[in-house]
Amino acid sequence: MRILIHGSERPLHIQQFIPLMKLLDSNPNSEYIFFQSKSDLPIQPTNKLFHRIRDFCWDRFNYARNSFNPKDWRWIWKQKGQGPNKLESPAEQWEFPCPPTKSNIPWKPDLVIGTTPHEGHMRYQLIPWASKNNIPILSIDHGAPMVPYSFGNYRGSMMGCTANAVWGEVSKTINTGYGAPSTGQIITGSPTLDELSSMDVSKKTSRKQILLMTTHREPLKSAMDSMMERVIEQYISNTEFEIVVKPHPVELIRGTLQKLPQEIRIITEQGDLHACMQAAHCIVSPATSVIIPALAMGIPFVNILQPGSGLTDEKELQILNQHIGLATFTPEQLEDVVEGRLTPDPNECKIAFERLGYKADGQNAARVLHLAKHIVLGNEPDTWTDPFN
Repeated sequence: MRILIHGSERPLHIQQFIPLMKLLDSNPNSEYIFFQSKSDLPIQPTNKLFHRIRDFCWDRFNYARNSFNPKDWRWIWKQKGQGPNKLESPAEQWEFPCPPTKSNIPWKPDLVIGTTPHEGHMRYQLIPWASKNNIPILSIDHGAPMVPYSFGNYRGSMMGCTANAVWGEVSKTINTGYGAPSTGQIITGSPTLDELSSMDVSKKTSRKQILLMTTHREPLKSAMDSMMERVIEQYISNTEFEIVVKPHPVELIRGTLQKLPQEIRIITEQGDLHACMQAAHCIVSPATSVIIPALAMGIPFVNILQPGSGLTDEKELQILNQHIGLATFTPEQLEDVVEGRLTPDPNECKIAFERLGYKADGQNAARVLHLAKHIVLGNEPDTWTDPFN
């Protein structure tokens, strides 16, 4: 199976693909090309007029200017019987034309895999090309929606993909609620969770870490910023605790992270996400994808996305609370959680995790690749069954 893997314009998305490539690298018969931008690249035209022109041309003529420069991307080539080879640019001996990358690739892919079919180069260049060449496309959901938001309407479309590998049952339900066909939403669990199966969740630091995890979308951002101010004011002088902030990557890209006291430790590397969560005494955050590994590790989680908060549709907040309410805590319980008077019920964490994240057995990347092979063989995505279940 020859796979073309689109790593996106965001290097942070490498976490989706590292587990896949490790498995492919261990298989002498596997072949793949992986390409990803060397740094964060614009996903949309920065000029508002050019943005509108792009949208007009796309809506009317299905055309978008291709600004791809192969030198801005890093490449990994895995040949049959060999290990992965890192390249600075497409190899001269490649012969199969690939207009989206303004270069050749070594062969016609059996499958395209990516995680950003809703935006940027994958949406406007790679997917149309693959569809025209009858190449199936498998999307890996890079995040797990907890509740529907207006900015998530793109989830109602398959965006030209053959199938979308989702984190769990809740993600599938929300995507189909937007309008996406349920037959295309396939529950595999996220490959990013695979490392959890080998982590030492008992390891903690000498000072109890209060981990604050930010977000970049309103109104959640302002609500979380206010919660951070509350935590910092209350615990910054208490030497028993260390306050650690893990900003959302988009906050770092846009420079929107609020100014923090110098005593606060800021984690900027996305690859450190699970390690810093594992070290935490407790986590304070809106319920986003980060709640899933927290539930798997049984870490106390104070969720600001509560019924009555006004942060999104009240009915949806009630549904979310049914999924995770017994495994998490409210902002009113913050002090009891931080100071150790409240701890989560391990069984409730397990139940909530399975709804949201499906599996943390180290096999999610293998599930995605098994689904990929199933699709390449011409089978309908919804006839796939989990070989590890």
